[in-house]
Amino acid sequence: MLGMLKKYTVELCPEVNGRISSNGTPIENLLIERSLTYAGEEYSDDCLTNANGEFRFEKKSIKSRLPGNICHEPIVRQVIEFTLTNHKEETYIWATNQHDISCPEVCKLHLSNLVSDISNEEQVYELANIEAPAYPLIVRALCVLN
Repeated sequence: MLGMLKKYTVELCPEVNGRISSNGTPIENLLIERSLTYAGEEYSDDCLTNANGEFRFEKKSIKSRLPGNICHEPIVRQVIEFTLTNHKEETYIWATNQHDISCPEVCKLHLSNLVSDISNEEQVYELANIEAPAYPLIVRALCVLN
């Protein structure tokens, strides 16, 4: 019973550092949007790329009692995207679902250095999740992830 009263820290997203270019040329003033969803609540923010095509988002965490409920399945949806003026659809720089209230190390590693080129094709990756092997991260990304 006491577990349901406790507030847990839910890591929605670690700090994000990225760079976006077109055929190697940095894209300046591109609006990058981040959308994070947990338990039906959406948290969003955005930023513009600088002259070097770089962008950054602060780490985002919330407090919640939901992880104390044994019926609750903690899933965090992370999306970082942009829309080019001549396109109607968003392009995912990064999109995944994390199945825990803590961000996996592999996620932190990749989000600390997202390097994307809009001339690349979007790819789907399956990243090993050392902390929870039963839940690999399936990531749609414009960047090349190793």
